[in-house]
Amino acid sequence: MSDAKPYGDAVSRRSFLQTAGKLTVGGLAAPAFTGGPAVRPANAQTAHKRPQRVALVGVNHYHAWTFPNYLRIVESQHMEVVGIHDPDRSVAEKHAKEHNSTPYTDYRTMIDRTKPDFVVALGRHVDMPPVFRFLVETGIPFLMEKPWGVDAATVNQLADLAESKKAWAAVPMSMRYSWWAETARTMLRRGELGRVSHMLVRFNQPGPQRYIDWGCAWMLSKAAADGGALINLGIHGFDLCRYITGEEPTVVSAVTSHEIHKREVEEYAFVTLRTPSGIVFLNEASYTFPTTGSDQEHKVAAEKAFLRETADGVQIVTPDRNEVLKPPAGYQSGWPGVVIDCLDRIGRGEPPPATARDCARAVSLTFDAYRIAGEV
Repeated sequence: MSDAKPYGDAVSRRSFLQTAGKLTVGGLAAPAFTGGPAVRPANAQTAHKRPQRVALVGVNHYHAWTFPNYLRIVESQHMEVVGIHDPDRSVAEKHAKEHNSTPYTDYRTMIDRTKPDFVVALGRHVDMPPVFRFLVETGIPFLMEKPWGVDAATVNQLADLAESKKAWAAVPMSMRYSWWAETARTMLRRGELGRVSHMLVRFNQPGPQRYIDWGCAWMLSKAAADGGALINLGIHGFDLCRYITGEEPTVVSAVTSHEIHKREVEEYAFVTLRTPSGIVFLNEASYTFPTTGSDQEHKVAAEKAFLRETADGVQIVTPDRNEVLKPPAGYQSGWPGVVIDCLDRIGRGEPPPATARDCARAVSLTFDAYRIAGEV
């Protein structure tokens, strides 16, 4: 997934909706979509203006060092970075210096002193639950990187807490923000696909050495991360299954491998899901790509059409047509799309695009797969 225009100058997803329905390719209407769950009434914590002051928690996470680099994304939205936290002072100071901000080693102190109106929370998986609980109690809207913990029971309890407090708590399910996913979701709901046989999501990234090079070796520790490629990458596939189909799937089978890198966390996972309507969803994730770059594949095979993600957009194949539907100018995919959508939704008084419950359900499927594969 590449970004049409990295980070800045995005069209809003709402203004995009107003034009997307006018586009056609070979007689197929371009999908009109929201980029997230249907809009619900604003909750008690929603601030009805777009946030301007952001603080970041736990910048020892690799998404603070490399793409998507949340610091660059929020700065592209002309936000003031009022504080940067990490338990390791040298890490906090490094990022604070680069982004003209103030370093903190205690996130509670940072939030109290800087009073941000939005928080991006990162950090080690094992450290996420207490941060989540604290942010819920502050009432500040926040976006926290998945998976929020190292076991499904804890993450489900966090979702319960967020719902009970009506917290504005979002999880960045970045693969929802792809032209393929949103096209597939809309065509399925319109009946333009007919019966769906199967879907495939492959997310194959470079090996684990990159985490060591980035100073994030904790990603390779069972104690700190709990798992490897599946919980880090495959969780997006579990979420996409639910997002596109609108159904709650179950795990049918799962296998993992540690054969190449011999780490305690898995380098490869292949999981088969099935939805109540009978759709088979194949979810593949790995740390086995031999160099920089990525091997990704996204497909839907259905009764009336076959959809494949391409570099240019979405290839749509039917019995009498084979064309590529391109995203409109200004379309924001991936993590920039997530952040922009979150900020816009807060400003409009709308709920998160991917909720605490969405995270909990994806994590539950992940651990169902780990159990079947013999990882736990």
